[in-house]
Formats: sequence, structure tokens, C-alpha cells
Amino acid sequence: MSPGFWVGREEREVLRVSFADGRTLTGHYMSVARQHFIVCRGPGLPLYGHAEGPLERMDVVDVSVVQSRAEVMDEGRRRLLRDPVPGREPVTREDFQHRLQVLARAVATEADWQREMQIRRQFDAVAARIGLAAGKRAWVLAEAKWSLRSNASPTLADLWVDAVASPSCFARPRPQDFDPDPAIRRRREARPAAVRADPHSIPNMLAALKARGLKARLTRQGDPPEDRGHLQVDMPIKGRSRFVAIAERAASGALAWRLVWDGNDSVAGLRRRRRAEATEDYRRLVETLRDGRPGIQTDLFC
Repeated sequence: MSPGFWVGREEREVLRVSFADGRTLTGHYMSVARQHFIVCRGPGLPLYGHAEGPLERMDVVDVSVVQSRAEVMDEGRRRLLRDPVPGREPVTREDFQHRLQVLARAVATEADWQREMQIRRQFDAVAARIGLAAGKRAWVLAEAKWSLRSNASPTLADLWVDAVASPSCFARPRPQDFDPDPAIRRRREARPAAVRADPHSIPNMLAALKARGLKARLTRQGDPPEDRGHLQVDMPIKGRSRFVAIAERAASGALAWRLVWDGNDSVAGLRRRRRAEATEDYRRLVETLRDGRPGIQTDLFC
């Protein structure tokens, strides 16, 4: 058998293989450990198909391509999406936002779960074209479901289990997140002047903790993000030993911070807490939460 039959073959493309004994098999090409197989499906065969081969050990006389890999993949995508929800092809930022809202509303109102999954795949296909993050997709879907029972603009607490959430899990999309231009989507927004001027604001507090050598990171934030947030600070103690600094907007409008132990409450966990509270890192943590970020020139942001 000529080895040239298998040069340039692609996984999952559909081939028609003819043998010297007159048999002809049609199926998907598969390569395993440099050996070549064809996976056939049809009546009398298992649901997952039957692999014929290794083909290089059989008397093959001809191989022709029935469907290329790209054609197979396109056909699979069409089967997954099925009938598109009516609407025009999005082009502008407003088009993408509107199309995703229409698809999210269709997901929320669909009673048949199979059709719901098809529409959800259509939603994900459009969202993938503009690189919309998973947490922001979740917001659009949850907001559509909320709109079925309320005309009010939802808050984070209305759509999520809490008033704070990890941005990777759930976050309100910015208008520029729907823009087809990736450079515009990546553009960072300037923080409000009041946030930059406040030594106790969440970004300033995070910067102050890191500046003092503490291992801190933002884990949850509210909506808007400057009003609520959680900063996780790891302690130099073996095992789960960390505190969470929680920022919440007080009735006076000022941002208030409180510290919560985020380790186990078991005997071993409480022992780690006592050891953590005796460290120099904990002392710096408490001082930083009290004093905020030093050196902020508030007059620059007036």
C-alpha cells in the first residue's frame, strides 16, 4: 500500500477508502500512535462507531476525501445551533449588545430545554466574536431573566447571591465590552477622582498592602466596584491562614474597613489564627487598614 495515502490527512475529515477485495468504507479519519484508522457509523454498528484498521496493514487501493475537516466542523456547528433566532447580523457596538440581549431574552423565555441549549450556543457564539468574558456573559443572561419580572434596573445583589462577586464569575459589562474593536475593549477606564484621592479606597488600599510587603489580592468587588470589595491577605503560616479585609460604604459616605479571619474555625485553624495574629505581617496589615495609603495628594484630584 502506498504510504502517500496518509500524507496530509487531517483528524475527523471524512474519507472513502477502497480495498483490493472490492469493499468500500466511508468514515472519519483518526490517527493513533502513528497508525491510521477510519471510524464508521451506521446501522448495526455501536453508537460511538467502529474503528477499522490499522489501515496501513490492509490492502488499500484508493483513498478519496468526502468532507474536509473544516466542512465537518462547520456542519457540526450548524447542527448545534440549529435555527437561528431572528435578527440581523451585528456589526457595531450597539448591534452586538442588542443581539446578545435578544438571545439572552430568548434563553430566559424558552420552555424546551433542548432549544434553550441551542439558543445558548448561539449566544456564546456571538459573545465569543467580541471576547466577552464569562462573568459578563452571566450578567447579560441573568439580567434578561430579571427583566421578565421587573422593569427596575437590577443591582448586583438582585442578580447574584451577594452584593459582591468575583469579577471572573459575575460582573456588569461596560459599554465598550461590546465593541468589535479589540483595542477599544482593552482600553482601561480612569478611576473616579474621589477614588484616587481617598487613601482608604479599595485600589489605594490594595496598593498600600502590597507596598508593605503583604501578599494581598482583590477577590470580590461590588457594583459599582468602588463601593464594596474584599481583599484577601495571606499570612506566612503553614496551612490555610489568611484574613479578608472587607470594604463597605457607610451611611456617611466614607469607606469603612473591617477584618475577618478566613481560615478554619477548627482547633487547628484557631491555632493558626493565633499564630498569624502574632506575626509582623498581621501588625502591618492592621496599621495599613487604619492609615490607608500614605502620600496621596488629594488636591491633585479636586
